[in-house]
Amino acid sequence: MASINLKVIKVGDTYQIEGRPREEVKILKVYNPSNIPGKSVLVISIDMDPNAATPSHTHGGAAALAIVVDGTVLNQMNCEEPIVSKKGDFWYEAPGCHHVRSENVSGSETAKFLAILIVDDEVIKDGFHNIFVLDAENQEQ
Repeated sequence: MASINLKVIKVGDTYQIEGRPREEVKILKVYNPSNIPGKSVLVISIDMDPNAATPSHTHGGAAALAIVVDGTVLNQMNCEEPIVSKKGDFWYEAPGCHHVRSENVSGSETAKFLAILIVDDEVIKDGFHNIFVLDAENQEQ
């Protein structure tokens, strides 16, 4: 299955896939382990209302591991086939990965996953805006 073309629009200051709500992202904790100098470990919660979707994006060079805690989500990385993950399933995104699709596949149930990102300290020195970079934002610049 190839990636599908989802129309991204800008509503106010927010990019979203047309007709679909966006996810809610919360940074829960930031760690600076002494055994990986120059890196930070971020623990992030992502909540998705029914039918929510995230425009294609990258994660500022971070390595990411995500685990679904509720619901069912569809993700597609780079040119790979989409994967559907349910509660207890997880996936990995290598540094430089292009997260082409991220969607709550349910039209009636919420979905939630936790993500652990390992990112260069330099990427977040001025805030967290560089760990979630939408393709549409890059195209606007």
